[in-house]
Amino acid sequence: MIIPIRCWSCGKPIGHLWEEFKERSAKGEDKKKVLNELGLERYCCRAVFLGHIDLTDVAAEFKKF
Repeated sequence: MIIPIRCWSCGKPIGHLWEEFKERSAKGEDKKKVLNELGLERYCCRAVFLGHIDLTDVAAEFKKF
């Protein structure tokens, strides 16, 4: 639901990069270029960013018990 603080595979800290990636890719920049400039070179870290689906709004619709 939210981006992890560290990569699942290699353990590199990546959570602090999510907001910048999201803003720049929403403006229309090439995702490959943004990931390269943020220093995400390993395929495992890139997969976390490219495969992430933000479900926070969907989960917020349901009541807590």
